[in-house]
Amino acid sequence: MRVIVCGAGQVGSTIARHLASEGIDVTVVDISPDQARRADESYDVRGMAGHAAHPEVLERAGAQDADMLIAVTRSDEVNMVACQVAYSLFNVRRRIARVRHHGYLEPIWQGLYASDQLPIDVIISPEVEVANGIVRRLRTPGAFDTVALADPRPCSSPRGSLQHGRMLPGRAAQIVMREPTSTARSSGMQKWSDTSLAERAIGMKM
Repeated sequence: MRVIVCGAGQVGSTIARHLASEGIDVTVVDISPDQARRADESYDVRGMAGHAAHPEVLERAGAQDADMLIAVTRSDEVNMVACQVAYSLFNVRRRIARVRHHGYLEPIWQGLYASDQLPIDVIISPEVEVANGIVRRLRTPGAFDTVALADPRPCSSPRGSLQHGRMLPGRAAQIVMREPTSTARSSGMQKWSDTSLAERAIGMKM
């Protein structure tokens, strides 16, 4: 699998590092030569300098053979155009963009992201995610963490067998991790209990 990450800041570098650790072929594009070089030297990825929304830059990054483009630069507009160029010129199958300005996220404008308009498969909004995280914590008092899984059924797992943030195949629900009950503690099991369906689940074949 080949992935292009646009933006070598903290978010882009973290994404690139995790993808590379899974054996995925990753190219990181950043407008800053220093940032691109740092990504190239620090991780098992290819770093290159250039404007992420320019067709010739994406072509040099290998967009014609890429399976996914993840645009997480500091500019919403650059991220959007990068996805459009990746789709229209290079037929990249999956396109993910970070969009921060609330004006782009209003429900009344959701038609903007249709495949025949601005083809973005998944939008990442840090502010929205933080707000949703706060809401989830308020809905689950006493929990010390929440993990997105799948279907709304309770499940139990040996302590430490599920790592924070890991997605289980075929499941996409909201569960919380609580302090184990005395029974669970004595049996060496950590109890996991459902609270609600995840507000949004993204199924992505990697």
